Amino acid sequence: MLMVRFNPPEEGDHWQIPGGGSEPSEPLSDCLVRELREETGLVVQPGPFRYMCHVVDGNIIRPHIYFEATAIGGSLNNFGGMTAEESKWFVERRFVERSETLEISASPQHGIWSRVWDDRDRGFPETVYLGSFTWNGARFVSSLNPESKPIP
Repeated sequence: MLMVRFNPPEEGDHWQIPGGGSEPSEPLSDCLVRELREETGLVVQPGPFRYMCHVVDGNIIRPHIYFEATAIGGSLNNFGGMTAEESKWFVERRFVERSETLEISASPQHGIWSRVWDDRDRGFPETVYLGSFTWNGARFVSSLNPESKPIP
């Protein structure tokens, strides 16, 4: 699983799946390609939609949509797509193994990673809603347990 170690001043040091917001009228597949190129240096081929969750931050609710993707080019050492400010926040990026995702401080929290790895081992049988997460000042707290429900 590709993850980035991210250390912005307002959130602190943690690992997360690379991503970001879409531009107005930008298709999600184009956003996926652009954000992964900017944050990781990889060029990817978008794959299927796998998960969705909501992150609640005060009065703001942000949908997070997760896709599978295949690296088809680029390099993890290419920081060219980031602004100078962003390059200060991205500490590290790499592919991690299952055991690492369960031990590192990550967003969303650990129970979700077990679900993702189990679904991967099962061939991602369905798209899943992972619930909502609220930042408690130290970590994201899930509204659902790791036994999240498939999206019909």
